Amino acid sequence: MGAVRFLGLACVVVLAACSAAGSASPSPSPVPSPTAGADFTIDVIPPENPPEVRAAIPGQKVCFLVVLNTADTGSPVTISATATKATVASIEPAELTAGVVGEVWVVPDATTAEATASVTISATRAGVTKTVERSLPIFPMADERAADAQPHFERWVAWLAAEHPELGITEDTTWESMFVSTLLVVSHYAYWSEDWELTVAWHVMMPPDDWSEIHLRHRGTESGPSLAFRIDSFSGESEPHPVEPPEVVVR
Repeated sequence: MGAVRFLGLACVVVLAACSAAGSASPSPSPVPSPTAGADFTIDVIPPENPPEVRAAIPGQKVCFLVVLNTADTGSPVTISATATKATVASIEPAELTAGVVGEVWVVPDATTAEATASVTISATRAGVTKTVERSLPIFPMADERAADAQPHFERWVAWLAAEHPELGITEDTTWESMFVSTLLVVSHYAYWSEDWELTVAWHVMMPPDDWSEIHLRHRGTESGPSLAFRIDSFSGESEPHPVEPPEVVVR
């Protein structure tokens, strides 16, 4: 009799436990964090200081490089830009992923007096937007440097085609030339191909101090020059040799 009561009580306990388990609510599925993918920053090159590395003239295209910093390498950010006293000409690419160096192109407005344009570059992902601002000094002068730069450019392209064919630069490569700022007595001029940004720099001095340099940045993959070469005396036609590339991109 006692055994029967014990068995009956055990059944009641088991049934109650089963009933309680059956009525329990299932565990909710994890809800994605609203900030997932939003942890990122962008770098814009050249930096804000010194402003001399990006002085511009009216109507001349100016390029800012954009680099995405993020642990979420599979998700792109959307790049946008606004400007005052300048026009945003293009953004390449508009969807930027980690490992790709983007380009934001602006054109300063016409002016008859020195002015300062401003450019705001924004990156958006997962509802979060990060912005970087750059000033752009504008000088109302004509581009009178192209003729001086051309002999340097032609000599360097011929040398690269002959001595560094691995770069894919030949005398038939198509280039777009662009004015860039001058630092002290060193003049600069830039040339852009589909694959390369090539900046010529030359020392405006008498021989044997009239050196000439080129700085090469591969577009889309590099945020600064990775190769640089110098001729110690341009008029003396000394042999080119490698030098340390500059850290700051001159615009």
